[in-house]
Amino acid sequence: MTTRMQRESISKLVLYIEENLRVSKRSGLPFVDTRGFQSRLLARQNHVVFGRRGAGKTSLVNSLQGKPGILTLYANLEDYKDISFPNILIKVLTVLFQGLADRLGAQPFWWLKPQTSGLRHELQHVQRTLQAYLREPDREIQDVTTSDKSSAGLAAGVHAGEIAAEGTLGRSAARHVKRSIPRDKLDYLKLELSEYKKLINRVTACLRGSPVYFVLDDFYFVRKPTQPSLIDYLHRLTKDTDLYLKVATIKHRSKLYSREGQQTLGVELGSDALGVDLDYTLDQSGELEEFMRGILTQAATGAKVDVGPEDLFAGDGFSQLCLASGGVPRDFLSLFVAIASRRTEPIGVVEVREAAISNFGDKIDAMKTDAGPEGALLEDYLSKIRNLVYGLKRTNVFLIAKLVLDEDDQLRQAIRELVDLRLLHLVDQNTSRAPSDGRFYEAYVLDMSLYENSRPRNFNEVQPGRKDDRARMDDLRAAPIVTRDLLDSALPESGGTAPQKPAAILGTTPQQLEITEFRR
Repeated sequence: MTTRMQRESISKLVLYIEENLRVSKRSGLPFVDTRGFQSRLLARQNHVVFGRRGAGKTSLVNSLQGKPGILTLYANLEDYKDISFPNILIKVLTVLFQGLADRLGAQPFWWLKPQTSGLRHELQHVQRTLQAYLREPDREIQDVTTSDKSSAGLAAGVHAGEIAAEGTLGRSAARHVKRSIPRDKLDYLKLELSEYKKLINRVTACLRGSPVYFVLDDFYFVRKPTQPSLIDYLHRLTKDTDLYLKVATIKHRSKLYSREGQQTLGVELGSDALGVDLDYTLDQSGELEEFMRGILTQAATGAKVDVGPEDLFAGDGFSQLCLASGGVPRDFLSLFVAIASRRTEPIGVVEVREAAISNFGDKIDAMKTDAGPEGALLEDYLSKIRNLVYGLKRTNVFLIAKLVLDEDDQLRQAIRELVDLRLLHLVDQNTSRAPSDGRFYEAYVLDMSLYENSRPRNFNEVQPGRKDDRARMDDLRAAPIVTRDLLDSALPESGGTAPQKPAAILGTTPQQLEITEFRR
């Protein structure tokens, strides 16, 4: 292929990726299934698909559409993220019943029409009732007045000559009784639950036993305190029916189960639903690179161009891009587009780092948006971890003792959420340090956007997953250890000041950036 033809092919590839970077009804790259997730999702079982933003959750659940013998209905919960409970439940149920009615109306077999016509009208009636109920208050006290009437009579006769008259003299009394009756939307939905299940069973019977897969995409947009109540009702709706939930969400921004006293709400993974985890840990370098190579190949096929990773990258550029993406397909493609759209030569390590660093501001903005009130706390943790690991120890990896995370709920949740926000990346969930101290640790790598520049000086960049000739990862096991004391300290003593990101972006002051000692 000539250089000119290759440039034209790369331009077509970049354009195709840009147009299909986000999955929607009109666009999106096909899901690259290197781990057999599609076949798992086809099982008649409730599933929860976990993955960070851009991991391919929507692509995976959308791959259920059009499968023979399956009816798939879809609800994007981002559309309802500002709606309170139980109104959000009513919205979801409306989508379900409207979808079932539409599917019955599309039945191609004439002999099913008489059977489905009445059922379809029932579904539409339920849907209209729910829509009307949506506009009512969540709870209200209705004043109801009733009347009880009573009467009493006295017979009387009057004689006047030949004229006689007889009649009744009476009186009546009315008693008005005023009562206050509570009315609650959720109580109504609970009372109707058994009727809804009967409707669903009648629909699947008309569809000759075809299961109904109800996709709840972007579940993490639902307010966290509401999530257990929402999934609890829908899970109860699936019991003893051919309705199955396929939920797509971010793991540590989701609360699928809660217990308050004797009451439990939600679903338990492993018993009520099975988990499917799309996220890669960066020690799976071989699997990760195979997956990303498949994504590029799929995109080239869609763009109808004949280019591959060997045409697009130089040296360790491809593996560096896999690392810079943190194993997230959308980040991988976004960085590739950002570099390839302005470069004619194969992509190398430096270009990948520069693109990742330029993406830092966007990631911080996304963190502030996604984390809400917790954003300031997460920024503080991120700033301190970066300054300790990158600034002082001049590396990109660190360890945290599992015992510390088990005992400190706030620190554990902060680390997990920074991983979900793609600012930290899990490398190994269960490792030891070198030399061993008998404890077990979790290993993490900083996102490449946290680097100061593309050529950091005196810097030891550990490549997750790379092993020595004895299959050991001693560089990783020798990484600095982050402790609660170090994070809580003011981090002074004597010495230098670590290189920093702009203080205004990280929400820190120059005084907070003075770091001098970091003990393992």
